[in-house]
Amino acid sequence: MVDLANPIGSEAAFERPAVIVSNNAANESASATRRGVVTVVPITGNVRRVYPFQVRLPVRSCGLGRESKAQAEQIRAVAIERLHDRVGRAPQRTMAEIDAAMRLHLAL
Repeated sequence: MVDLANPIGSEAAFERPAVIVSNNAANESASATRRGVVTVVPITGNVRRVYPFQVRLPVRSCGLGRESKAQAEQIRAVAIERLHDRVGRAPQRTMAEIDAAMRLHLAL
């Protein structure tokens, strides 16, 4: 879970699940020192529309209790202090889909 307090406009907000997408070395360093930032892609339960830069997350595929989607267009760096309880783990295939969605959104 990540705390995305103080949203403006259409930003993802409040405490919600997110997928950590920064590299493992950065994640391990931030975790070990309890300082720094990690990069996350927020998750929402609003799956009425799933755009090409978003990834549908079926129920139970990542440890979530309901069908959800990862929103690559909402990618952001957050302080490690914003991270809370771990709720699951995304399978390798899902991470590859999220990577492709980020590349599409960022035109990489």
